[in-house]
Amino acid sequence: MHRLGPWVLVSLAVLFGLVALRAELSPAQNLNDGAVHRSMIAWAEDRWSEGHLPLDGWYPQLVLGSSRFHRYQSLPHVLTGLLAIAVDSHRAYTITLYLGLALWPIAVFAGGRLLGLGRWRSAAAALVSPFIASAPTLGYEWGSYAWRGYGTWTQLWGMWLLPFAWGFGYRAVARGRSYAVAALVVAITVAVHLLTGYLALLSLGVLVLVRPTQFVKRIARAALVGIGASLIAAWVVVPLLLDRATTIQDEFSRGKVYYDSFGARQILSWMGTGQLFDRDRIPIISLAVAVGLGVSLWRWRRDERVRVVVGLTLLSLLLFFGRTTWGSALGLLPGSGDLFLRRYVFGVHLGGLYLAGIGLAWLGRVVTSSLGRREWTFGWRFLRPVALVSLGVLVLSPAWGERWSWAAVGARWIHEQQVADRTEGADVAALVAIAERRGPGRIYGGLRSNWGAAYRVGQVPVYAELLNLDVQEVGFTRPTWSLSSPPEFRFRDSDPAHFDVFDVRYMIQPATRPPPVDAELVAERGRHALWEIAVDGAVEVVDVGRAIEADRTNLGEKIAPWLSSDLPDADVYPGIAFAGFEPAATTVTGDEAPQTAPGVVVGASLQLDDGLASATVDMSRPAAVILKASFDNRWRVTVDGEEVKPQMFAPSLVGRFVPAGLHDISFEYVPFPRYDALLGIGVATFLALVFVSRRLGSRTHPDGRILGSDPAT
Repeated sequence: MHRLGPWVLVSLAVLFGLVALRAELSPAQNLNDGAVHRSMIAWAEDRWSEGHLPLDGWYPQLVLGSSRFHRYQSLPHVLTGLLAIAVDSHRAYTITLYLGLALWPIAVFAGGRLLGLGRWRSAAAALVSPFIASAPTLGYEWGSYAWRGYGTWTQLWGMWLLPFAWGFGYRAVARGRSYAVAALVVAITVAVHLLTGYLALLSLGVLVLVRPTQFVKRIARAALVGIGASLIAAWVVVPLLLDRATTIQDEFSRGKVYYDSFGARQILSWMGTGQLFDRDRIPIISLAVAVGLGVSLWRWRRDERVRVVVGLTLLSLLLFFGRTTWGSALGLLPGSGDLFLRRYVFGVHLGGLYLAGIGLAWLGRVVTSSLGRREWTFGWRFLRPVALVSLGVLVLSPAWGERWSWAAVGARWIHEQQVADRTEGADVAALVAIAERRGPGRIYGGLRSNWGAAYRVGQVPVYAELLNLDVQEVGFTRPTWSLSSPPEFRFRDSDPAHFDVFDVRYMIQPATRPPPVDAELVAERGRHALWEIAVDGAVEVVDVGRAIEADRTNLGEKIAPWLSSDLPDADVYPGIAFAGFEPAATTVTGDEAPQTAPGVVVGASLQLDDGLASATVDMSRPAAVILKASFDNRWRVTVDGEEVKPQMFAPSLVGRFVPAGLHDISFEYVPFPRYDALLGIGVATFLALVFVSRRLGSRTHPDGRILGSDPAT
């Protein structure tokens, strides 16, 4: 029973999650970022079904389209897209979400064992892992992922891998074992969630510093793992770095807690009041963390394992403090300018779980030792682990109850949403189907910043409902998706010109609400109405205004005056000097728009799902042909069969200046070209590390222990 006791604790945590979260398996339209991830899974499913490897391509649904799979941690979507072929994207999303959350205590237990914490400490950490509830949110808690929460689904994949990245990293750096496995796990962590992967790489430095007497040996091992992981993950990292200049750094995030985090004072206040692990309840986990920290400091000199746990937690805490605390000093960390530092609460949570495990295991030993001194000898080998398990369940009962109630509310809301999906949701879907039959054009159902926030089907805003229906839309604003993110935040539905700029041809809104611009009523279903707005189409011939200079940090601010002027209505679009791309020649030098159009689109073909568009244009004078899709440096433009360099036009569109005459112009998004070479580098690196591991493996201690450490308990 002593050997089974830890597994009983882990099983209790898993069983609790499986039962409490079972409603997450029931597909309902997503109201949070889950809608985005489900949509990306569907995109990957389509690419797999068509025989393509979905590592890159044009994703057209949001912010005028984006090369999302190229610039984001898309491996989870790529893999889940395969599952979606068998069960559809909605169910594939809910299955991975449910199992990832419910089974996570297994990962916590395995990571603790790899760190050498022993069975009981690791099991105690796993037992408390489902119960985190924090004031800053977005850490390793159910609310970060569940239907009623934030839907940060890719972080869930990182949450699973970080315990293994820490554990295998420790084995490699401290013991000189499993270099290849450690590098592979860290690389996969990078691929599934960039922020988590960044922490995993930085954590290798902590594993060096916890044993200063072995600094030279350990730093060499850490470099081997870190460089190896970077090379294995090159297929993710290299394209990101090469195209960094055209990756937006949105002004609506910079300078706010989403990006800069909360600062040391606020975070330490949360820690001191128990709000970092036990929001609005008895601080059970926080007390266990405090006991674990005390035990770790007491054992600091003679137990390297507790130094590792404290060090990893401290590293995460320092990152979590954010720019509010560290300011420009963070520039010493490579790539730190793109880090959303508030998210590093998750590292504090994982380190805190292991501290809580240390604390609870110590308390368990104190209790059982006390019982042993009373000479209860009969059946003691059975009673001791039973007492430990019972103690864990009893002590954590307030957290069990609070999390059960939280999940029960979520289950009720999911079932209510399913009813709304079958009624009002069906009405919206019918209107979308009508719009799609009438022809191309984006659909608008309100913004998060205007009446759209309150316009809902059940609890799901209609702008999210549109994404759930896999249509191209404007309104579900995403701050870091493409160069069109800052302009979309500035979309005004009271300005008819904005509908044309963003190619919004259809609008779905409450039937009782008059349209904000001239529009034709197409159909009504229930309390919803579909309106059509006259726009010029996705491909348009326009004049070119005075050039605008902008970069990835200030694009929104630079184009804002143009977007609020009369020039969009006059079809005058400035060229933008951006990231080394030369702006188009100016055709309008004054403030007055020309009296005649520079040309017409004779015919156009759109296949934006495949990143393709083409048109025949008749130009009466030199001007620009624009495609109302986000500019990206990987657009390829041809004019009359000759490739030319793409140009950027306000507010964030791809296009090309062309001379007078009749021309055929095409736009094609071309994926990053050398994934094969980068994947080959990764495979070669892994095989080389396997060889190195075998050559160096015989030099470690025969029993694999770290000399000078305590045996695992």
